[in-house]
Amino acid sequence: MVELSDVIISRKKKAFEILKKYNVDGWLIISSGNDPNAEYLVGTKVFGTIVVLLARDKLTVSVSSLEKSMIDENIADEVLSYYGTQEFISNIMKMLSGVTGGKLLVNMGAPLAAPYASRILYSHAKIIESLVGLYGINLVPSSAFVRELRAVKTNEELRALEMAVKATLEALESVVSKIKVGMSEREVAAEMYREIYMRGDPSFEVIVAFGKNSANPHHKTSSKKLRSGEVGYIDVGIKLYSMCADITRAFFTGGVDREFYKIYETVRKAQDASISVIKEGVAANYPDQKAREEIEKNGFNPKEVFTHGLGHPVGVEVHDVGPALSFLVKKEAVLKENMALTIEPAIYIKDKGGIRLEDDIIVKKNGALRLSKAPDEPPII
Repeated sequence: MVELSDVIISRKKKAFEILKKYNVDGWLIISSGNDPNAEYLVGTKVFGTIVVLLARDKLTVSVSSLEKSMIDENIADEVLSYYGTQEFISNIMKMLSGVTGGKLLVNMGAPLAAPYASRILYSHAKIIESLVGLYGINLVPSSAFVRELRAVKTNEELRALEMAVKATLEALESVVSKIKVGMSEREVAAEMYREIYMRGDPSFEVIVAFGKNSANPHHKTSSKKLRSGEVGYIDVGIKLYSMCADITRAFFTGGVDREFYKIYETVRKAQDASISVIKEGVAANYPDQKAREEIEKNGFNPKEVFTHGLGHPVGVEVHDVGPALSFLVKKEAVLKENMALTIEPAIYIKDKGGIRLEDDIIVKKNGALRLSKAPDEPPII
């Protein structure tokens, strides 16, 4: 078992260690709901603007007085509150005064190169730039630091992820058992959200797709009703203790074309083939290659039917920091122990439907630890 405080404390400890390695004095985050790095350090997402400073073995948080109660004071070493612009600026100045003459990491790098470390709003960047001169502080883009911090997970994060995956599987099992021909995608999504909120929070907006809609990798859940002879999928994740799960399960109704049984088996084999080569040191594009080889071996053209990468990192964000498992990733990008990833091969047949199977794994030195496994045979509704 693990608690949110365990996860956040482990992240703080790791961040302090990497700050020393980079020979900088702190990391400053300002977020108006747009920077998950703030949630990474405090364990919750506030509604207003939050300022977080990790500096010299101390975590200081400035938050609206309306939301001060949302910050666990056992996690933050100091919590300042503000009401209005004057107090907001005053708190930032107080925080910066503790880093006088130092170097400060800020999430204001190049957006295309490092979107995970370029989340600061223009107005907030201007405030910081106008104030640091008063304290002789040099600003440093945080992209390399954030990548090193978040790509490999702490042991506490991985335990939280295991719990999130377990909760997601339980919710999925409950909902799939209730699906009936005639239900709409939105009705199934509503059932899914009920199960999610009984256990945690949604990692992302639930996707439910029936029939032709399942040929879309990302589908906007609609009022379409499930009919006999159709396939469908649910893409869902529960977020627990600041870690996101991400699972996709396909299901069949009675009378489905036999071709889809072959597709399901092919996708499952592609998933197994890709996971079999995952371990520390493997190029991040290699598992994707193995999945495509399996799809092609079974008579499908992967360029036409598998239109996205094999998987992505998961963490505080459902699409987290680190190398994706994709044909687009450079061969220099390699997997490291304790990276957490999704494995989601798929085959989409335009105007007919598609099958995607998605499970979450942890990279280990000599293989992959599967946190979930899609059933060998599709559930029949």
